[in-house]
Amino acid sequence: MNVLYVTNMYPSEATPFEGVFIKEQVEYCHKVYGINYKLFVINRSRHKYLNYFSSIFKIKNVISKGNFDLIHIHFGLAGIFLLLNPLIKVPVIVTFHGSDIISFKKREGLMQKISQMVAARADKIIILNDKMASKLGKYQNKSVKIPCGINTEIFKVTRNNLKNKKLVIGFPSDRNREVKNYPLFKAVVNILLEKGFQIETLEFANFSRVEMAQNLSRLDCLLMTSFSEGSPQIVKEAMVCGVPIVTTRVGDVANLLNGVKNCAVVDSFDACLLAEKVCEILKLAPKDRFTNGSEKITQLALDQEKVCSSIYEVYQSLLVQ
Repeated sequence: MNVLYVTNMYPSEATPFEGVFIKEQVEYCHKVYGINYKLFVINRSRHKYLNYFSSIFKIKNVISKGNFDLIHIHFGLAGIFLLLNPLIKVPVIVTFHGSDIISFKKREGLMQKISQMVAARADKIIILNDKMASKLGKYQNKSVKIPCGINTEIFKVTRNNLKNKKLVIGFPSDRNREVKNYPLFKAVVNILLEKGFQIETLEFANFSRVEMAQNLSRLDCLLMTSFSEGSPQIVKEAMVCGVPIVTTRVGDVANLLNGVKNCAVVDSFDACLLAEKVCEILKLAPKDRFTNGSEKITQLALDQEKVCSSIYEVYQSLLVQ
């Protein structure tokens, strides 16, 4: 099986940790299922609009020269080439990742409109949560929900918070990404400081996979204040590491954390309400700042093996049509 992967999220020398979960998925499918693949990565960091436009013609050329059985697009905007190449005969799968379909702003933007048009052209759609399913409801006959999987060989229960001199709270991304809502995280931390807690914050940006796992294990709490998410990888990774989590109700976090002890999903962007839930965790003894998140990940079949098995089934279903 030969697959062309098209995405705007993939590790490079300049951004070595960008879209690493996509890379892990691609490489796992290659290793286990023998899928031969070619990558076409759209650089969205420089001249991004020009890059998307030029990708339309470059991808057409790649397809014409390749012998591909399938095309798998990660992120809706990366599929813009479909709109001006109507004669593509190869079956196309699109995995939407959240903000490409659901805007966290009041109005739907150009990216979401383009993604809707890409969805119309795709043969199969992979979504990550129920809100995305609702947004793409008219395509439910070709949609399947498959959140991205977790590498449980790297992320595992290895809690390492007992020697912390301060209470360590993690921010789950780069603070400069607007959708991650760092100002609210900062407001919550300020409330905790005013209450007398000694806090150290840890920003999860530019870590290798091993560093991610090591630093997650140090946390007393992961605090996610995002406006919008798909199926946040760091929440699933923190679950596998047994880390308590407090989060706004975004993406599929309510389903992920349902029944997981020492975690909370808050239906508000109120800093005081979020701080109250974090306080409940921080008042626990260090050894009790622990969850059964790993068991929930197993229950939901979100390890890499089971997720990639589901993706491979999607591939096979398109090839037999």
